[in-house]
Formats: sequence, C-alpha cells, structure tokens
Amino acid sequence: MDSTRPISYAAYLRLPELLGCQEPPSPEGGTRALAHHDEMLFLVVHQVFELWFRQILHDLSLARDLLGRPDRPEADRRVPEEDIPRITDLLRRVNEIFRLMTDQFTVLETMPSVHFLAFRDLLLPASGFQSFQFRELEILAGLRDDQRLGAAGTGYDRLLSPEERERLARRREEMNLAEAVFAWLARTPVGEAFPDFAEAFEKAYAAYVEEQGSYHGRNPNVDPQAAGRAAARIRAQGEACRTWIRAGDERDRNARLGFLFLMSYRTRPLLRWPGALCETLCEFEERFRLFRFRHARMVERMIGSRVGTGGSTGIAYLDETARRYRIFGTLLEGVSFLIDTARLPPIPHPELLGFRKD
Repeated sequence: MDSTRPISYAAYLRLPELLGCQEPPSPEGGTRALAHHDEMLFLVVHQVFELWFRQILHDLSLARDLLGRPDRPEADRRVPEEDIPRITDLLRRVNEIFRLMTDQFTVLETMPSVHFLAFRDLLLPASGFQSFQFRELEILAGLRDDQRLGAAGTGYDRLLSPEERERLARRREEMNLAEAVFAWLARTPVGEAFPDFAEAFEKAYAAYVEEQGSYHGRNPNVDPQAAGRAAARIRAQGEACRTWIRAGDERDRNARLGFLFLMSYRTRPLLRWPGALCETLCEFEERFRLFRFRHARMVERMIGSRVGTGGSTGIAYLDETARRYRIFGTLLEGVSFLIDTARLPPIPHPELLGFRKD
C-alpha cells in the first residue's frame, strides 16, 4: 500500500460529488433552487433508494451466479454444498435491505402532502416508472416482460434512454434468479433419498386433509352450512396438492418436489442449509411484495388517486403490481401443502441425510 498518497474519508466516499447531487435540474438547463424546503427530503430519500437498488443488484447477481453457475455447461452446474450458506447469506442481506427500504417510506411521510404539491408539478413528466435500476432488479429476479402491466398506455422501455434500454436488454439475455432457483431445485436428488416421495407425501397429506375436514365440518362455533363449506374447501386442498405436484413439465415437477422435500425434511442435518435457502427465497418474495404494497400506501397517503407524474393510473397501477407480480410463480404455493413433521412419511434411508460417521 502506497502511504505517500493518503486517502481521506471524504475522498473515499467521494462526498463532494455525492453531496452535490441534491440540486434539481432546471428546464432551462443547469440546476435550480429548491422550490420548497421539503424538496431536499424528496431528493435524498429517492437517491438513497437508488443506492440500495445498486447494492441489491450487486448481491443478487452474485447469488444468481453461485446458484445458477451460468458460466458452466448445463451438465456441470451442480452447486457445491459450501456455497449454499453463502447464497443464503447474500439473499438474507437483500431481504434486510428490502425491509429497510420499506421502513424508509415513513421518513418520506413526514412531509405533508401539501408540501409535496408545492413542487410536484416541477417533476413532470419524470416518474419513478423510469427507475431503470428497479426494472433491472425485477428482470434479474425473474419477472418476465409478458407478466408486466402497461402504464400510461406504454411499456416502460419507451420512457428510458437508449443506454438504459441496452442495459436492460443485456440483463434479459442473462440467467435470472428464478431460473437458477428452479434448476437448482430440479436437481435435488429426491429420488435417491426417497424414490416414492411424491406418492407417499400425497397419501400423508390426504390423511391430514381428511382429519382437518372432519374437524371443521363439526365446528361448534359456526353454523352448519358455513362449517360444511369450510370442510369442503379443506378437502379440495387434497386435489390441489396432487395437481400442484404433478403439473408442468418434468423440470417444473422436479423443482416442486425438491422444494417440498427440502421444506418438509429441513431438520435433517444435510438439509439444514438447503432448507434455510428455501425459507430465505420465500422471504425474498414476501419482502419484494411488501415493498410494492408499502410504496402504494405511501403514494395513496401523499397524492390520493391522482394520475401519476408519468401519466400512469397512480395508486391503481401500484396496487395491481403488488397483487399480481410474482417472481417464483406457483413454486411457493407448496407452502400451502406443508404438514407437521410428525405426519411426514418416514424416509426409507434416513442415514443418507445425516452426518457421515467414519
């Protein structure tokens, strides 16, 4: 290390540049003065969001690479066991950042809505819809373009610069996290540990459903008709479980079985970390959706049902994305079919999932 060129705290963080970024652009060119005291808060909060998006992209890219190993031939993408804890830790950090960002909306809400209206029109036609890092995050996570909702009668690409569109196009060509997750789960050697797992689990779940249906069918706290409807819904879960396990192509079926197996037997020594990774993926989906929902509630509080600055339907669009957007599709529906460990079918060779004894 060259001690003749000491680096200061401000130089390392590039504070002069960073703290010079809170001057909004002027339509005439250059920058303008703040239109209201609280415009500083609006700028800082959104800039912090973008910095957190950058960190998420940084960590999520590595998690995807470690889990999907896209630089290797498909036949050589087995994930080393020692990488599973690292992947889990990366995703836990991403989840914590999402939690922090969701809480961050409370800071923005200290600004009265009438203060925001004092400078909101100066943002036109800019919109958070144009956050290319957030779009990049969605693509990297696994949200497909055919799942997206249009806003203001157009796709988001048209609202971005050529450089931003090119960046997103490169992301679309890469493996995404969802693809890496499905491929990893599909390779789970369920058949080696439990050749008849699907049939045995369906039978155990059917017994659970029948017991639950009988209980709710005679529930003394509701009228007989309501109890009968509840029992029927519960018994329908048995068929839903069979459909979920068997639906899709071979890869999807193997991935679902892998997820169900890892979540069900996660207390086994060799499944501890893979089970923890599955739980972390469930939380990732949850945190992502909570962030969207919280964003919508903040917008509703600040501007009500107004049209968005970019021309979108505003709160209606945000609510619909929170409701409809899923990263892992139907995979996490498997949580609906988990049963307590005492009801699980016994593994034929449990020693395969224990620590090796030399």
